[in-house]
Amino acid sequence: MLKKILNILKYIALIAACGGLVINFIWANIQADTRTCNEVVIDIENDDTVAFVNRTTLMNMLNKAQLNPTGKNISEINTDTIEKFFNNSEYLEKAECVMMKNGKLHVYTAQLIPVLRVFDGSESFYVNKDGKAMKATNSIHTEVPIVSGNFQNPADALVVLPIAKYVSNKPSLNELVTMYSVKDKNNIIIIPSIYGHFINFGNNTNIDNKFAKLKLFYKEVMPVKGWDTYDTISLKWNYQVVANRRSKRIKPVLFVDSTLEDDAPHLESIILPKETTPKPSAETKKTSPKNKVKNAFNRN
Repeated sequence: MLKKILNILKYIALIAACGGLVINFIWANIQADTRTCNEVVIDIENDDTVAFVNRTTLMNMLNKAQLNPTGKNISEINTDTIEKFFNNSEYLEKAECVMMKNGKLHVYTAQLIPVLRVFDGSESFYVNKDGKAMKATNSIHTEVPIVSGNFQNPADALVVLPIAKYVSNKPSLNELVTMYSVKDKNNIIIIPSIYGHFINFGNNTNIDNKFAKLKLFYKEVMPVKGWDTYDTISLKWNYQVVANRRSKRIKPVLFVDSTLEDDAPHLESIILPKETTPKPSAETKKTSPKNKVKNAFNRN
């Protein structure tokens, strides 16, 4: 008999506990319905590296979109909608919204980090590593490689990025390369600071080998033929450098040892002898590169 009574008491206690949980849940919902958002706190993760937007700018954007939750009941606030709004902003790479128990909405953001500036027809914009575009304006400027072309999608400009990253890590190449132009993924054009010719780099593979071939061409051919002889130097072919004369009648070819393609020396290991530096004649002074640019490969 005692055992039955104890079992009944256990069931009663269990029911009471469940009832308490239900009551607490209902009470919490009632409280949530009556609590309001009292503040929007915006955190910008990388505001010390770029400055495209600030907290005031983001709050103004929120107000303009009529999404400011301040003063609204927490139960009416859709944090997903606010989060999506900020993620769609061209100035931000990511955003996350969290409603806190103290009534504050915390918005965690990171500004877009440009890796290239793209000129596409009359448009100019920056792209990040994921291909997200941000329109370039007079108030927005950052030092990144420049690329021009006709792109179906802003992300298509990223075909240049492996080359641009390589160049940025080589002081001599960084001085040589002024910008890039893309005809297609197999015809990436480098515009060098040496006046008078372009460099067809081909695609974005075998980067080290191609710059090594360019180094050899600058060392062995240009001092002899003249720095204003060719209008295009192509590095896209295996084991050779092909240069087009301005007349387009002759295509002189520098053949490179096949072992160079497989195991190209670093640019820093090839030192141009001083006596090979061409001395421009009176006729070529206007188009010949300045000595400091011509010898840029020597200074790594």
